[in-house]
Amino acid sequence: MHVEEVNPDGSVKAASELPFGFSMMLPAFRGIKPLMGIEGLVNPRGFVIVDKHQQNPTFKNVFSVGVCVAIPPMGPTPVACGVPKTGFMIESMVTATALNIGAMLRGRPPKHQGTWNAVCLADFGDSGVAFVAQPQMPPRNVNWASSGKWVHAAKIAFEKYFIRKMRKGESEPFYETAALNMLGISKLKQVVTD
Repeated sequence: MHVEEVNPDGSVKAASELPFGFSMMLPAFRGIKPLMGIEGLVNPRGFVIVDKHQQNPTFKNVFSVGVCVAIPPMGPTPVACGVPKTGFMIESMVTATALNIGAMLRGRPPKHQGTWNAVCLADFGDSGVAFVAQPQMPPRNVNWASSGKWVHAAKIAFEKYFIRKMRKGESEPFYETAALNMLGISKLKQVVTD
């Protein structure tokens, strides 16, 4: 594998060659071709622009959630990079979107905002990293991480739990919400309305 280390201005600082038995390279993400270039809908990479309610500011009938959302980086980087999106963060977006669409269908303006909190169990085979970032985008109120073999076991347990609740048609059982609330982790921001 040929690797380049870059300076803050993007110029190549050092190049090296690393041996490997298996590797995976991911190309830069971009939006889907049918949306590319639609002024006011997507950014130059094709990601959908949304406001705090997951609603596109130009096309009010368009909402977006997940990987296709345009989240600007926190600052300039020498190599273009995207903002990671975790499953819980996406659930936060979906919850806000569903409630906002429901409000609009009832003739009310959207008011719900996702917290974009991140809760993740990243499995690395026989080990892993768990982290909580509230919200995912700094500045954060909570920034916790831990690693070890326990994360691998927790990921397996979570996958079994998740598949079971989906098969039963329970996207968010009361006990899951209660447990997350006890930990101070929520999907929606508390919005004060007049």
